[in-house]
Amino acid sequence: MTSLQDISFLVLVPAALFLLFFHREKWNPLTSAIGYTERNTQPTLAGHEKNKLLKPTTSPRLQAKLKARLDTYKDMYYKIQNLEDFPEILPWARKMLLSLLHEGLLMTRYKPVKIPGGSILDITEFDAGRLHELIDARQADVGHEFEAYIRRREAGGGPELFQDLEGARRHLKRSACWNYVDGSWLARTNQITTPFVLRGVTKNAWQIFSEELGDGDLEKNHVVLYRDLLRSVGVDLPGGDTADFIHPRHGMDDEGGWRLSVAQLLLSVFPNDFLPEILGFNLYYESPALSNYLANREMPEFGISPYYYALHISIDNPDSGHCAMALGNIVSFLKVVRETDIMSYENAWRRIQAGYVLGQTAEDKETVLHYEDQLVEFIYRKANIAEKIHCTSRARVGGRSLSSWSSSSSSNKRTDDNQGKDTFLAALADSKPWVYRGDSARSRLVREVTWKGRMFGAFTHDEVHVLRTWIDSLPPAAAEDSDPSLWAAAAYWDLVGEFQSVEKKFDPPRRDDVAVTHPVFPPMRAWDHLSPSPSLIAAALPGRFTSRAPLPVELILLAGGTTNPADTLHRDKLARVLVPLWFAHPCLLETVVSASPYKTTTPLVSLCLQLLRAEKGYMPEGSGIACMDEQHHQQQQTQKHTQRGLQNTSTSSPDLVTLGLHMVDRHDLVTPRPGCLGDVLPPCGQSDDAQVSEAVKFAYDLLSWAQRPIRNGTFLLGLSRAFLDLEVLVAGTEDLLDRKERGALQRMIERKLVGFDKCIVHLMEEGDGGRKYGEFVVGYETGRDELERLLM
Repeated sequence: MTSLQDISFLVLVPAALFLLFFHREKWNPLTSAIGYTERNTQPTLAGHEKNKLLKPTTSPRLQAKLKARLDTYKDMYYKIQNLEDFPEILPWARKMLLSLLHEGLLMTRYKPVKIPGGSILDITEFDAGRLHELIDARQADVGHEFEAYIRRREAGGGPELFQDLEGARRHLKRSACWNYVDGSWLARTNQITTPFVLRGVTKNAWQIFSEELGDGDLEKNHVVLYRDLLRSVGVDLPGGDTADFIHPRHGMDDEGGWRLSVAQLLLSVFPNDFLPEILGFNLYYESPALSNYLANREMPEFGISPYYYALHISIDNPDSGHCAMALGNIVSFLKVVRETDIMSYENAWRRIQAGYVLGQTAEDKETVLHYEDQLVEFIYRKANIAEKIHCTSRARVGGRSLSSWSSSSSSNKRTDDNQGKDTFLAALADSKPWVYRGDSARSRLVREVTWKGRMFGAFTHDEVHVLRTWIDSLPPAAAEDSDPSLWAAAAYWDLVGEFQSVEKKFDPPRRDDVAVTHPVFPPMRAWDHLSPSPSLIAAALPGRFTSRAPLPVELILLAGGTTNPADTLHRDKLARVLVPLWFAHPCLLETVVSASPYKTTTPLVSLCLQLLRAEKGYMPEGSGIACMDEQHHQQQQTQKHTQRGLQNTSTSSPDLVTLGLHMVDRHDLVTPRPGCLGDVLPPCGQSDDAQVSEAVKFAYDLLSWAQRPIRNGTFLLGLSRAFLDLEVLVAGTEDLLDRKERGALQRMIERKLVGFDKCIVHLMEEGDGGRKYGEFVVGYETGRDELERLLM
């Protein structure tokens, strides 16, 4: 027979335990979810089965927590886009990202989704065919739901995404924070610190980012298009990368939208550590979204251009667009993983799934916070109903009788008594055997409220589901007493496998080495106080920039056939100087573009993007968009080499790294063959040759300057122009590269010369008294001085 003490305990324990976890002053790793996006407004897709919230809630407790998170996310949003000014946030950024990933997986328990084709989590072992089927099913699902929407509209139904012009304006303004960073998760995927074996994969991923930015054409830049769309409806916001943008006065207070925005930015910050998650998130986010179809239909009804949404419907298509590219990236990445063991194959797939789920959970307004709030509400309702039976209970919790706890709850049942609930739950945190943290199956409470339990029927089916999920999400008591974010990280890695980075592991470790890891902010050599030479002063005069004479070819004696030992020694030393400079210099413009999509909305940065595209081996920009053409082009080159029995060591448009590897292979310049920049650059200063040490030191200077693009932007552009002279030298030296490779480099040089000329014209017309133009010239002169000093 059930005693009164048992009944009282059964009713109160879950409420107490929930509130202990929910009302901690520390940051709760389980309350960082991806939430509201523009996709949230779409109707449930046909065939979906979702557990809706048991009852809508607007509790003050929930709203206070959402407000606190809103402020945190806004702060992170601004600082990540200006990372060089806030490098101290990096540990917190990593913790926040892990919390988001963990909660994404947790949301699949709270709110499982079933669609035709199944969930990506159903694919326990990677199967490219099943993944294709999943994407096809999602495309069909969106199509069916849109057809149903059209039928409702034809039957006289009104707009469903928003009801009037003001509603459309609010929708567009609310969506600005994530549309201003659209594609950011891919921004750093193809950096110079990317392992060389993965550069084929990351090149294709970064292409999507480039196309989101219009391939350097401002008219096609998606951020510019969205900003223009906002202005067309009378919304003129500050720059998306400014502190003013996150100010409360703008009324952009949708916590979920900021959460999604921060998730996109956080993924971008650690490209080598979270590449699988980035690729998974990218697949979901580049897949069809019903909200785009609805916006494309409804915007014209209120006199608003739908082109921004029509563009995304077209460009994200799963045949030749970004969705197809994202799927191909995953297949290619896992192929490399299997062939190289760069990380665990199973671990890589599980993390791709987690990244996809992170994007998927962004469809829902509800988050774990909302479900937990419902949990505490329905448990306290039951506690108040059972109030009268608590008076005879002899059970004591935290030194107090259950009746005193119940009386406190009853007297405050019309208020939000957070402190009392927190205290109560803190006392009941370790009330075993009723609740075992992380193990609902072992918890007596769950057994008692399910079939054959003494309290079966006191909780509904959905309430039991929420209760089970919540108990399973509780951290160990010891973890909760420490830093909760550390527990979130551990919990995530427990779900997907141990942490593995695609970075090479060095002994001793080099995780704080800017040549190995991104991002790292080493000390920076000052350049803005350099004493200008007379030639620099003359060159800095507006309209008089002239590059120096070409570097003399005889500086590099790599031609084969020499028998003179002195020539051989000089040749080898020059090779050891050339190699670190060549492999480091692609870094110069990378962060100028990758810092923030919003920063690419200026003419100068858009021109830098086109220079980068040339350096990274992309086809020249045209009036259209490449999408899958780039990948098809590479595949055709591979097939030709395979048919001829050759290794695919050359393409018609190699990037600077590939050309560097060709030089290394052709002349055995580095043994063994380098697998990453860290193999080329020893830790700064570790060389027995003074000239080589100086070259390595300057290479590290380049990397350090490049980590601070906001401060050094035009200086970096000038340095890059100086290294174009080095590229001209290499292209003109017959034995460094073969004929086809030199031809490819020459075509790259020609594109870059045109691009730099455009940059110089823009700098001369900047209207800042020649300041930026002068910085460009300082960068150029500094680079040329160093190159000539090191190669002499």
